[in-house]
Amino acid sequence: MADNIADIDVYTTPESPVHISGVQFIYNPGERTPYNGVDSTSFTLHAGWLGLKIEPFDGWQWADIISFSGSNGDDRVFVVSRHFQTPLKDGDWLWYPVTPQKVEPFSN
Repeated sequence: MADNIADIDVYTTPESPVHISGVQFIYNPGERTPYNGVDSTSFTLHAGWLGLKIEPFDGWQWADIISFSGSNGDDRVFVVSRHFQTPLKDGDWLWYPVTPQKVEPFSN
């Protein structure tokens, strides 16, 4: 698997994101499971895992939003989900349970 590199902003508070350039990352999307209701079937997307190869920084475990500017020109936003898992450190990697969010330009 090729490594991805991005500039990231980690929001531990709305006022002061932590900006880190040239971060190696891995994203493993969560599983989708079908839910059969009375009238229809839908899918539930479970949180995936986002790994960042960086040293721990103040408040890393309290991140709420992680914003990417990727080396291939795409922007991504992930919301840290703490419903069933919590962020953890494993060797050189910080791992976050995340769900991806859609990014759209603001327009009136």
